Amino acid sequence: MPLFEYECIPCRKNVEDSLKEIQKKATKKLVSDLVKKYDNINHIGVLDLDNEKVLGEGGKRDKNAVDLNFYLNDGSILVFVNLPKNYRFSELIYVEEDEKKVICPYCKTKKVEKVVSSFAFTSDLSTDMPKPDLGNLPPSVRNRTFLGEYIEEKDRPKKNR
Repeated sequence: MPLFEYECIPCRKNVEDSLKEIQKKATKKLVSDLVKKYDNINHIGVLDLDNEKVLGEGGKRDKNAVDLNFYLNDGSILVFVNLPKNYRFSELIYVEEDEKKVICPYCKTKKVEKVVSSFAFTSDLSTDMPKPDLGNLPPSVRNRTFLGEYIEEKDRPKKNR
């Protein structure tokens, strides 16, 4: 009985299409129109990291939803997208035929894709999570990013507690 994670293809395509439009020209009107156009997007925020300025913001952010961050134009533009919690969902599969019956809980479509689980990167809880590679960020952002070495008590290996 494996537990798999799935992503809805139409919901993901809405996000990808909106990112393509934002990459061409980010304006306040475009961002608000995108939130109205795609019903699976709650909120979009676009920031220019070089000039430290908000290019556009639209919709209402849901605190219980999922936030995705995207860097555009060689890392100079940061896009925050707030999506419903069930944009990526888990499903328990008993037999292989059950995988054909999986539907998106948000839009009720059967066009779903199995994705790599975020829990697959660590073999057990006693290992440290890998640190992200900051090499692809612009120097101005990279210099302002700090990754500390502090590990919370619950995440420490038992022998070091």
